Amino acid sequence: MAVPNVAWPRLVWIAMIMVMLRLSRRWWAAHLMLMTIVLFATSCGGDSGTAVGTVTVTVEPGEALVVGIGETASFSARAVDVSGNMVSGAVTWETNDTRVATVRTDGVAMGVATGTTVVTATLAGAVGTAKLDVFVPQNAAVYERGVSYFGRGSYVEYIPGDLPVVLSAPHGGALTPSEIGDRTFGTTVTDRNTVELVRAIRDAFIEQTGLAPHVVISHLRRTKLDPNRDIVEAAQGNPYAEQAWREFQEWIQVARVAVEERSERGMYFDIHGHGHDVDRLELGYLLSAATLNQTDINLDALAVVATTSIREIGRDSPLPFSQLLRGPTSFGGFLQVAGVRSVPSPSDPSPGSEAYFTGGYNARAHGSLSDGEMISGIQIEHHYTGLRDTDQNRRAYATQVAAAVRLFMMEHYGFFAPAGE
Repeated sequence: MAVPNVAWPRLVWIAMIMVMLRLSRRWWAAHLMLMTIVLFATSCGGDSGTAVGTVTVTVEPGEALVVGIGETASFSARAVDVSGNMVSGAVTWETNDTRVATVRTDGVAMGVATGTTVVTATLAGAVGTAKLDVFVPQNAAVYERGVSYFGRGSYVEYIPGDLPVVLSAPHGGALTPSEIGDRTFGTTVTDRNTVELVRAIRDAFIEQTGLAPHVVISHLRRTKLDPNRDIVEAAQGNPYAEQAWREFQEWIQVARVAVEERSERGMYFDIHGHGHDVDRLELGYLLSAATLNQTDINLDALAVVATTSIREIGRDSPLPFSQLLRGPTSFGGFLQVAGVRSVPSPSDPSPGSEAYFTGGYNARAHGSLSDGEMISGIQIEHHYTGLRDTDQNRRAYATQVAAAVRLFMMEHYGFFAPAGE
């Protein structure tokens, strides 16, 4: 007997079996039961008759950032049915605003202008979407002193100056945009009032000299970005945090180039806050507490000089390197004269057993650790009470540190202001 057509209603076959049983023709019933089993097996997933059902299209990445006109981001689409089976077919790509970005047939989107658009992939009649942000940076042929330049989202600010001094504040920001998720590893504590402190130091330089340092500020809270770490730890894969990190680092580099063009040499100071038990500045030269706890003879070794962020000064100075770190004409020495306790300095030559920050990513990247670098760098960690806590204390300290920087540079560079100023 031929297998019945799978299109027959199942209830008809059940009724036929019941009739055969009533007629006691059991072998017919058994035969029909076997055919019914075949029918159900065939209709529930055999080689014929499988329906695709509802298709879901997923676009990867779900969001992307393009920086610059003509820059690109690549998208891919994946389609599955309700059973999770892959669905193949041609993908149609488009954006909902071609004034912001266009997309090719292979899923490569190209930036046209600053804005946000949606990238759409259509496959097997189903649609998937992704968010695309395009940011076109402001191109400044010449940076004007005192004018604030902002990156995407105003997360990073650069204020150009005309002194051979660069200041940065990586950890004092307050912005917590929802487009940047919280960092899941690394330090996330904010350095309170360091943005305000940097601005106060800038004002003090202007009051004392009529000239301004370069200033770079991260306005993102440290839970969102840590610009004093490598990009992996700093931004943790978020494209908007990565862009802010690049802007912060690149603007420090812009400032350093400006300093070299005008003065050949200069200083970079990365401004931080600490919460250690001892109320004193911690001056970070990339030397560990254990190294600074050693004798002057050990510190004078060329191998030590080669590992510091003020290598360029140490290489050319007639003084033993230990004196550059903690002697009377060290930066800590001039701070001590100004009434600011710091380590290392003549009064606090080494950290001893107390906690001490050695300097981080920014001091390594923007100091004179590498051959040929002409800008030396120091990370300054500030205690809170008496320095960062009130506007009055910040301004009083800013006057002291600006004077110490001037004296230090006059002593070891032979100049402070650019030639002709």
